[in-house]
Amino acid sequence: MTEIPHISKDRFVEILQDDKLVQHDDLLIFQTIYKQDKQEASATDLARIIGWTDKGAVVGRLVGVGKRILKKYDIQQREKDDGTKAFWDFFFTGYDKGTFFIYKLKPELKEALEECSLVDKEKLATFQNTYLFLWNPKKWTWDTLEKDIEQVDKTGKCSQRWSCGRTKTIQTGDRIFLLKLGTEPKGIIAAGFATSTPFYEKHWADENRETLYITIDFEVLLNPVKEPILTVDKLNQNELTQKTRSILHRQNWTPQSSGSIIRQELAEELEAVWFDFLTTQNIRHNPFIPSDTESQKTYTEGTPNQVTLTKYERNPFARKQCIAHYGLSCIVCGFDFEKTYGQVGKGFIHVHHLQQVATVGKTYEVDPIKDLRPVCPNCHAMLHRQNSLLTVDGLKEIINIG
Repeated sequence: MTEIPHISKDRFVEILQDDKLVQHDDLLIFQTIYKQDKQEASATDLARIIGWTDKGAVVGRLVGVGKRILKKYDIQQREKDDGTKAFWDFFFTGYDKGTFFIYKLKPELKEALEECSLVDKEKLATFQNTYLFLWNPKKWTWDTLEKDIEQVDKTGKCSQRWSCGRTKTIQTGDRIFLLKLGTEPKGIIAAGFATSTPFYEKHWADENRETLYITIDFEVLLNPVKEPILTVDKLNQNELTQKTRSILHRQNWTPQSSGSIIRQELAEELEAVWFDFLTTQNIRHNPFIPSDTESQKTYTEGTPNQVTLTKYERNPFARKQCIAHYGLSCIVCGFDFEKTYGQVGKGFIHVHHLQQVATVGKTYEVDPIKDLRPVCPNCHAMLHRQNSLLTVDGLKEIINIG
């Protein structure tokens, strides 16, 4: 049996920067294992966390990237006793744990990922992942669903503790979609944001053992008995664009447990479909139309100048559309975070809703380009400083006069 191949950190940097060698899904495997406890996991766990159907998807991608590396570089490849090649040990060391084989990220690959800013701490702290959670009415009856929907309608959110399976990578601020399975209709009934990292408490179905939970602020919550939901069938219908349908088909919509990650490009398409669904369907409590008690609803933005945000501003799809049109510079003062702070400021900007929520009518339809503008936190705070909101042009005049 030949020796385990050694690849230096510098060579891994070359490999990671060559998108013909390392494709998106390959990088996703490395990034996912980087974020695990002790930077190790089985192929089964990696597939579950990423949202692939089984460990074969992980093994197949490792074989693929390994073959591409061998084709370009003269690297001694280890052969097992039976003569087959072990491509995984380009990237990992490993050991048996019960019936599972555990991959452990090689230090050289870890350092290369960090040097390429693919998993640096700042990026991990600011990057928002999207996760798919499950509700099966056959296993747990949601007796307070109607009351919780009323709470969302009145206060803008409903806080829930929810099992996240074995996933430990969820961070505060990550995007959460809730999928109903078990009974028809099956589909997405809620969306919100994680408000905690995973923690252990007694299992919801067995008090003699513990399981992982997070807390979630659901900002959209639908009752599948009384109103339409975004069904799995809808996600696969031909009325979607070919690109969107092709991307959404890559997601396993019947996972075994909560906490599977939705890949970034898929999450972006899902946000677009979800936004279109919410703004076109006849939903009892339209999540983008404030109730009488929700006038000028406040969501705290974590900056020194605390700013109130509407659901329009927090919605990932609306935010993305606004930024794609206007860019990342403040529309009032022109400040660009990336130009001043470099990589740590890349992609950072607030989004401001031009209209006061109290003046929005019940038939109001959200137009991210017409109604939203990118602003820096300081200008955002000033726009919200008075009871009667300043306009963008009005604040520009104040700056010019000063």
